[in-house]
Amino acid sequence: MAWFGGRKKNEPVVEEIPEEPRLPEPPALNASGLRSVADHSAYLLSLVEPLEPFGTPLLEAWDQIMCEDIDSSINVPPNSTAKVAGYAVRAQDLTDHEGHLAEPLHIVEAGVERLPEGGAVVVSPGDVLPRGATAVLPETFATLEEGRARLIEKVADGEYVRAAGEHLAVGTRLLSEGEILDDRSIGLLAGAGIDKVMVRPRPRVVVVSSGEHLVDPGAEVQHGDATDANSYMIAAAARAAGATVFRVAVHSNDPHAIRTAIEDQLIRADLVISTTGGRREDYQAVVGVMNELGLVDSVDVAMSPGRTQTFGLIGEDGERVPMLMLPGNPVSAYVSFHAFARPLIRCLMGARTDHRAVRAITPTILRSLQGTMHLLRGRVTLEGSIRHVEQVALPHALGELAQSNALIILDESVETVKAGQAVKVWLFDEED
Repeated sequence: MAWFGGRKKNEPVVEEIPEEPRLPEPPALNASGLRSVADHSAYLLSLVEPLEPFGTPLLEAWDQIMCEDIDSSINVPPNSTAKVAGYAVRAQDLTDHEGHLAEPLHIVEAGVERLPEGGAVVVSPGDVLPRGATAVLPETFATLEEGRARLIEKVADGEYVRAAGEHLAVGTRLLSEGEILDDRSIGLLAGAGIDKVMVRPRPRVVVVSSGEHLVDPGAEVQHGDATDANSYMIAAAARAAGATVFRVAVHSNDPHAIRTAIEDQLIRADLVISTTGGRREDYQAVVGVMNELGLVDSVDVAMSPGRTQTFGLIGEDGERVPMLMLPGNPVSAYVSFHAFARPLIRCLMGARTDHRAVRAITPTILRSLQGTMHLLRGRVTLEGSIRHVEQVALPHALGELAQSNALIILDESVETVKAGQAVKVWLFDEED
């Protein structure tokens, strides 16, 4: 029997050519041929997924994102305890059938498992009550005579008792999926007897520095050289965003050296960030390598600074790693990090990706070009409950960044902000 009996004799076999892999269709450009900041950020985030969660000991989970809801499995406190010094009693034993004070209670040895009818146990503040005890009789409410407690006053059920589960009852929601584990949260979970949690791992970010005339801090600077500040600044910013960071330096713009350095890092990278020293040929060398290694999106974004943006998914099919190429100018690199790299890191963590935006009053007039989002360096200060922000503009780019604690955001539709008006800012530090 012929395997291909359904095909006519001499009919040509059409061999299907697999379609070349490509990135999803990017957002449309505006009339000026630019992509908006919001569209570009949303596009990059659509190409990245949160890392898979895993179980980890409580202390190792600090500053990571919860991947489960956790309810208390125990009561806190686990046992009912005395609030005052006195006698653990059964409140019903304190009165007779006519409502008068009952006969003296006999003192029972501490450590008894269950309080017998008509008994009392001497307790101090914080002592665990025996089973069956429903109240604590303060020591001034009775007199001790020959091993018996003669009643002076009575108490009701629950009086002077810190009940089991008073702080946390079994089933109380402690933390929810998506919350960040800080030191107080860890204390809360530990107090509830929780020793392991499901979290997403810290994203492993590899910062690859390249440039023919870049030298590491501490090295001798020859004529024409520049000290590499960008990779250190971006590596620190990635760590502040919650990533585990590795830095690799390629003191060259040789494509083969850059490609080797990047490929060597793919096995441990969840995100690669490339930095250079600002020379055009250094930037172009990295972009060329990215095109060789994977699928690349290069576009001009309607923002200043940081107009030129390059992103790629590099490596083998099915194991591609996101890579972001930052501009070479320090201010452009840092602004681009906050606009695009930080949201990517937060996405990998499973955390919220939107920026912490607040309003602040500017004491001076601010201007921008309509159709372009301007991200100005600013210094936010508090006067009472009112935030004020002043633009920081210094000839030394790194000095300008060092003096800033926020970005002043002038959206594409904004041309002028008058003195005394409020403006949107992105804070660099959560405590500001």
